[in-house]
Amino acid sequence: MKNKLLLLAALMLLGLATANAEISLKLADDITLRLGGDLRLRYEGFSSTVIMTELPRRHLHNMEYFRIRTRLLSALDFGEDITVNFSLANRFHYVTTSFSNPNNDGASTWEFPDEVYVDAANVVIRNLLVPELTLTVGRQSLMFGNGMLFAEGTPFDQGRSVYTDGITLGYATDTDRLTAFVLYDTWKDRTVFINDRNRALRSGDIFTAGLYETHNFCEAFNLDVYYMFNDVDDKQPDVAERAYPADSSTSIHTAGLRLFGTPLSFLDYSLEGARQFGRDADGGTLAGNMLDARLGFHLCDDCALKPRLGIEFTHFSGDDGMGGRNRSWNPVMSQCPLWGEELLPIMLNGIWSNLNMLGANLSCAFLEKGTVSLYATDYLADESDGAVGGHQPTGGDRHVGLLVGAMAAYKFNEHFAAQAYLSHFMPGDYFANGHDSNWFRLELTASF
Repeated sequence: MKNKLLLLAALMLLGLATANAEISLKLADDITLRLGGDLRLRYEGFSSTVIMTELPRRHLHNMEYFRIRTRLLSALDFGEDITVNFSLANRFHYVTTSFSNPNNDGASTWEFPDEVYVDAANVVIRNLLVPELTLTVGRQSLMFGNGMLFAEGTPFDQGRSVYTDGITLGYATDTDRLTAFVLYDTWKDRTVFINDRNRALRSGDIFTAGLYETHNFCEAFNLDVYYMFNDVDDKQPDVAERAYPADSSTSIHTAGLRLFGTPLSFLDYSLEGARQFGRDADGGTLAGNMLDARLGFHLCDDCALKPRLGIEFTHFSGDDGMGGRNRSWNPVMSQCPLWGEELLPIMLNGIWSNLNMLGANLSCAFLEKGTVSLYATDYLADESDGAVGGHQPTGGDRHVGLLVGAMAAYKFNEHFAAQAYLSHFMPGDYFANGHDSNWFRLELTASF
């Protein structure tokens, strides 16, 4: 079966890689149909200590699997002002090595053929009343800034999709971009019409409303200001899951700002801070905060390697259990791999909270179309007696551990690219008996 999958995937990738760009069909004078698609093949693996850091050594095993996602994309243009987007997608797993029942185990596995779902279904109306105004209605993908506020609408589906359902209204000029959004996402996808697995995509039904404004003063100084409200109604399931309590219902207000720019030819920066307030499922007052500071040094843009050194500090507050306030940061719409690699997101269940992270990365170009990066991040619990991604403190101290890794990417042409990741995590004294863990990914993507 493994060899058959490899052959099938290789043939599909070869076909897509040699295909032309998207197909464009003129149906009438002002109506055009555009068709395209993509295929993403991943072979991934991680040690069992990624999930259970303090697992006894006699139970240590590896998990390895294929993840193959296909998408068919379509867009119908009515002149320059209206576009209807519609995309179908499918993603399945085939597990080659596992410490549990690997395949053919109902909704908990992803055997072929898995469910076919609607990845995008929206109408975009441009020049609405004024040329600067654009309205988008339906299923769409959103991301703002570095993704700290909003990056992932379906966190439980393991990279299957990132969509959200609702309405966005955008106003854009040369210096300003304002987005207003109203969204409602249910805990499971009710649009699946082939092989529905009844999978949970979120911790509950989520109503979201917000504003995100970007003002460009100059190249050296720009400003993002945002506000978002989330009301989570957690009805399914009625038991605790992953690192989430049985009742994850909450009402969260998040307000923040980001300063960013390129003040010097060799330096770029981003400084972002946000505060949360509202009520949790127990009626407690929310008081979480987040800070993210980044510096990028372009060491020699004139040379072939174009080396760039990045330094970053990120703070997600944790709860100290004192004073009747819940100080944990809730990444309600950002429970995803914000930094590329997935070892820590898998370990932490995508819950960025109770963490202080200090990291550095060095990236270089090679062969004109390639990039290689080395990275390292040290993690400390903000509160030593608080949980980190569902992991309880057992070692009595704050050092969660050190992550080191490497990434290489190469783009063969406009339609075909490859990536490889390798990460290693060394647990600290937050754990009484933590074991090192590894994660890797080999990825090919093709599009037409």
